Parts: sequence; C-alpha cells; structure tokens
Amino acid sequence: MQRFKIIIFSVLIFSSLMLIKLTLPNKAYAGPDGSGNNFFYKGAFAFGTPPANKFITYQMMTYQSWGSVFNNNGESVNLPAVVTRYVYLPEFIWTNKIFNTSLTNLFEVIAPFGQTTQHKSSPQVTINNQIYNYSNSSSGLGDILVYEGVSTKTYSDGNLSANLFPQVSFTVPAGNWNNDSTVNLGGDEWQIMPTLTGQVSYQLPSNMKIAVDYAIGYSYNEGHSTINMAEVNSGLASITNPSNNFFADGFLNYFITPDLDIFNETTYVKQGANDGYIGKGTPVYEQINNGYKDVATGFGVDYHIKNVMIDARVLRDLHGDNGPDGVYSQVGLIMVF
Repeated sequence: MQRFKIIIFSVLIFSSLMLIKLTLPNKAYAGPDGSGNNFFYKGAFAFGTPPANKFITYQMMTYQSWGSVFNNNGESVNLPAVVTRYVYLPEFIWTNKIFNTSLTNLFEVIAPFGQTTQHKSSPQVTINNQIYNYSNSSSGLGDILVYEGVSTKTYSDGNLSANLFPQVSFTVPAGNWNNDSTVNLGGDEWQIMPTLTGQVSYQLPSNMKIAVDYAIGYSYNEGHSTINMAEVNSGLASITNPSNNFFADGFLNYFITPDLDIFNETTYVKQGANDGYIGKGTPVYEQINNGYKDVATGFGVDYHIKNVMIDARVLRDLHGDNGPDGVYSQVGLIMVF
C-alpha cells in the first residue's frame, strides 16, 4: 500500500513538471453525478465553460474510509471491519466547437484503477455465534466512465452571470468485480446518468466573486444477475437489482482572487428499494432494504500556480440509509494542452 501511494504521488508531481504552455478552463473541479456513492468517478467538468478545441487531462487521486454504516432506519452502526479505498483516475477530455456556434462539445473518458481493502486485526470475528470473514482486498481496474456534454455560452447582466451545461454519462462495467469478494472496485452493472449542471455567479469588488454551482440528475442502474456469494456467505446481502438514483450536488464558492477559490460542497442522493439475494445455503431473492440515501458535505480549495490548477477537498457523511458513514478526500491536477 505504501508503495502504491508513493507511485501515485510521483506521477502527479512528474505530470506538473512536464507542463509547458497551458490555457486553463474557467472552472474545472467537479463531476456530473453528484452522488456520495459515486464520489470516486466524478468527471473533471461539471460547471463553467471549458475552452474549445483543447485536449485536457485531469490527474486525480481519491481516498475513502468508513468503519460504520447507516442502517435501514438511518442509524449509524459500527462495522467489525474498516473499509478503505485508494483510486487513481486519469481522465482524458477533448473539447471542440459545434458548427462554429457558442456551444462547446465535451467528450471525456475516465479509466480508474486502485485498491479496496476490508481489514481487521483478526481476519475472523464471531457475531451471534456466526463466524464472519472480514479480511478482503480487491485491486485493479475500476468501471470505465464515458461523459458527453454540451456547454452553452455564459449569459451576463451587470454583475450577474449564468451558464448551463447538460451532460450524460455512461458507466461501463469493466472493473475488477467478482462474486468471491465482499469489496470490489467494479459494480458489474451499466449506468446511464443524464444531468443538468450550471453556475450562477455574482461579481464582487476587488476581483472577488461568489458563485453557486449545481448538478441535478438521475441515474438509471441496470443491475446484474450474478450473486455475490462472498457477501451471502458472510451473512450479508447481494444486491443484484438496485433501484435508480436521484441526485443533487451543490457548491458555494468564494473566489478570493481569480486564482484562489474556496468552496463548500454538499451532495444528496436518494435511491428506491433494492432487491437481491440473502440467506446462507440457498439464497432467497427478496427486497434487501428500502433504498440508499446519503447526505455528505465538506470543504475544498482550487488554486492556480502559474498555469497549473490544483484541486483538493474533504467530505464527511452526515446522514444516510443503507450506506457508508465515512470520510472522502480527493486531490488532483488539471492540465490543458
């Protein structure tokens, strides 16, 4: 694990040293899905207007950790094991003008890879006279994401300005998922997520500015037929038919200077009831829970150092149903050629 973190840090530093002449977008730090459970696979652009006719790379590393979960009643319950996840997300983005209009097309591909570990000092624990194995690990490729978006021109009236950026993304189940692991990088299902994003900003004196960014969308989850036997044999449930998600993501930005932005991010996601298999021996297909819900919030900073844009943020789950009660963090470099 230590070697993995050193390699990722070296890649980020080397990438920044190789930059030559860059033209940064007006804004580039968030992704279109806006949901806590999909936090790791956010794209580089959700808001603002990316420059046209550019090739952009976004080198990002994310971390997640939780040792408790919210149950079906929204109560926080401690787990007998802690789950941690490191993911490196090289993102490749291409933009171009559409028919010489004010619209800019954006096409983006994300190929994440990393490691998820579920660990405890003792590999087995006994709960209610049942023995559970909570020592597990999964590493390799995560699910590939493909984004397509069209940004409109920025509309302004005095100190007020606004823009719209409708997007759609596709999750390709190419990740390292298997039914013998209770923790996986992949999800073994297709997702389609149409999203409307945008920004409303107000220009303040001395080059300062405040802005509200938003992302509102819907995630269609196809589900899958393969039972995760590792989860079932550990006394857990294997969700094979997850319901669809509604999600919203909001940012309150304060631009201290044109190169420095501090912001608060708050995310909300609500999912319908989930079905799947539960029960050792012969699993039975039934409703597993009333659905996933998550509310998370935190703070972040964007900073331009010469022609390099650095993004960092930390979020914490506040409340939820049937999901992790944990901490999320992210650091990244954005490069435009």
